Amino acid sequence: MPERESTSLPYPREARSGLGWLVLVVCVFCSIAIQARAGEGGVVSEFEARIKPLLEEYCYDCHGDGASKGDVSLDDPVNGIHNMENQELWLRVWKNMRSDLMPPAKKSQPNANEREEVISWIQAKVFGLDPANPDPGRVTLRRLNRVEYGYSIEDVLGVKFNVNDAFPPDDTGYGFDTIGDVLSISPLLMEKYLAVAERVMAQAIPLEAGRPQTLNLDPGRMRNEKNRSRSARFMRVGSAHRAGIVWEAKTAGRHRLTINYQVVAQSGGKNANATWRVLVDDKELASRAISFENSRTKSFELEVLPVVKKGPRRLDFEMVPGEGATSENVPLAVKVLSVGVTGPSGSISWDSYPESVRRIIDGGPPPAEMGNWEQYARKILRRVATQAYRRPVEDETLDGLIALARVKWKADEEFVAGIRFALTAVLSSPEFLLRGEATGSGEESITAIPLDEYSLATRLSYFLWSSVPDQALLDEAGRGGLRANLRASVDRMLDDPKAERFFLNFVGQWLQIRELDGRVFDTPLLLGIKDGNRARQIFNLYTRQDMMRETQLFFAHILRGNRPAVELINANYAFLNDRLATFYGVKGFEGKDFRKVSLENDPRHGGILTQGSFLLTTSNPDRTSPVKRGLYVLDNLLGVPPPPPPPNIPALENAREKLGEDATVEELMEHHRAQPLCHSCHARLDPIGLALERYNALGQWREGDRYEVSGSLVTGETFKGVEGLRKVISGPRMKDFHRCLTEKLLTYAVGRGVEYYDAPAIDEILQQAEAAGGGLRDFIYEVVESVPFQKQRAQ
Repeated sequence: MPERESTSLPYPREARSGLGWLVLVVCVFCSIAIQARAGEGGVVSEFEARIKPLLEEYCYDCHGDGASKGDVSLDDPVNGIHNMENQELWLRVWKNMRSDLMPPAKKSQPNANEREEVISWIQAKVFGLDPANPDPGRVTLRRLNRVEYGYSIEDVLGVKFNVNDAFPPDDTGYGFDTIGDVLSISPLLMEKYLAVAERVMAQAIPLEAGRPQTLNLDPGRMRNEKNRSRSARFMRVGSAHRAGIVWEAKTAGRHRLTINYQVVAQSGGKNANATWRVLVDDKELASRAISFENSRTKSFELEVLPVVKKGPRRLDFEMVPGEGATSENVPLAVKVLSVGVTGPSGSISWDSYPESVRRIIDGGPPPAEMGNWEQYARKILRRVATQAYRRPVEDETLDGLIALARVKWKADEEFVAGIRFALTAVLSSPEFLLRGEATGSGEESITAIPLDEYSLATRLSYFLWSSVPDQALLDEAGRGGLRANLRASVDRMLDDPKAERFFLNFVGQWLQIRELDGRVFDTPLLLGIKDGNRARQIFNLYTRQDMMRETQLFFAHILRGNRPAVELINANYAFLNDRLATFYGVKGFEGKDFRKVSLENDPRHGGILTQGSFLLTTSNPDRTSPVKRGLYVLDNLLGVPPPPPPPNIPALENAREKLGEDATVEELMEHHRAQPLCHSCHARLDPIGLALERYNALGQWREGDRYEVSGSLVTGETFKGVEGLRKVISGPRMKDFHRCLTEKLLTYAVGRGVEYYDAPAIDEILQQAEAAGGGLRDFIYEVVESVPFQKQRAQ
């Protein structure tokens, strides 16, 4: 309930002291109490005159006059509906009447006007909701989940980082991993963020970036010009010979030549010795005495720094036999293990820097003089930090980042080292890791304050892209025009390839298919094939991935074309490739690529309810599950889930002991439903799940009349089989589907669960979207223009 505004007291100052002040305070509070009672009395009299008679007529058969079905007694003398403070009871009444669950279908029903009168009265008088001034709710300050972190890194720095190996899975709330209340940061997780920031920056700006790259020469390709069979892999001391190679020096100057070699010997070479020389362009750079005494089982590293000219250069190793080295058979030799040539500092061209480095340092190579680095770095850090922080970086923060860069410049004398160090701090900062939202100017109310445009851009980008706003969004927010042109921004973002993330993350979590490739099934049993290898050729990981892709392409097609949202249920087409078409039994399909296929004359039908991703998600490893399928439809498509089951419910398989091994799933469910503890929930779940028995646990169509089961929803609508169920959901219960879709979109977008005070905002979204034609994109438009998305609850 909104707080009352404070009232100024029009009394002289001298009256506000001592006893006079006390009397005044008492009078004021008495006045407020009288007004409150008068208002309360008006609510009570309105309830007695308008609402109570309707509840008595339609509800008291089961929940009044001594009846308390489901432990609900509306006329309880203490906690009945006359007690306006018992919001828990009123909430149950409101939810059940709003979704047509009460009164039950077999009972006398209020007409549409009567139902709306009760619902509106509860919202206005019991909950204190104002449709003209909706409460935007409270969103908890939250961190980026690991998916958002990975995409943000990719969009800011241009590198793909494996977040699954770096961070633990995120907790979920209300079915999504975008919920603020579960995205907290523990000390251990903060340590991971700090460590990962260093790893990310080492990937984005590699430690060797800006340093000359080492050219590795293969000793096996270093050959003797006269005898090509000899190489530097094994140079015997008893033979005067060379082994060499030509390499290209890209820059003139001092190069670093690193050689790893090993002296190998046996006792027969004790009296032999030789000199091993290193030459560049026939000039000796170094030499080593080779003898039995200096042989080792480990390698040595020889570093020489020759000054060479630009162009092709020749490196040679020469063996000069000495005393005792009289034969090639003397068991003493040099093995060259590796050779590396590194050019002089400054020899690397800007084009050879990694792409991520050139994306971050986007103005080209840094100035040669260190004194000019700061000005260039300030421009780079301002741009990158602004995108990472999702709003312009403050000058004080920028000064701190430059100070960090200076530390590395002095220590390493490398421009990129300073940028790497400063951006590591950016990725470790709360401004990047946490999604806080600031308020801006504009029309304000007692309960709601508009978000500023940068916060609005952040909400929009993480909603549709799971990542930071791009430069176009930030520019629009900076001009103050994002809110006014929101739909144009939505259209641009949904047409961008990054919208695939929305299909992957929202659709994947709403329809519970994101982790489908990790599910385990008894494939031979479900396919009726004893040969496990043969069964896995028919259904495997690729089949599951195809099923997930089918659903994503299906959703994307409807959204991008702004086709009716209810087409998600009643579509007569699907997106298939040859592998999936073969598995489903859809005939006449050719081609490996996914494409839209008409199912007009195919018994399989289209829509979510017939897609393998849904059917697998709602199955057990070894059989179908009508309960899971029914619960899924009620929870994810109609938005009316039943209460949690009581403890110690017997498993469905227990009924098979009484009914026999040949009992059908329908017979097992009927026996299970007959149990007193099970009946109330299963009366809602089973008819839906049994209508979907036409499809097996792997999503394949099954022939036979036994699978064409009739049933009815608890709201009274009857149907037969999958096609009948699709018609009910897309027909008389379409408003429930639209409301459920809206609630799922709003939950994912805002980062909190939908509460009773969201009813006016959701009603407004539904009304406007349906008036525009009910297109799926219309629902997106209305969600991003709604009060919960655009505003913040006043503190």
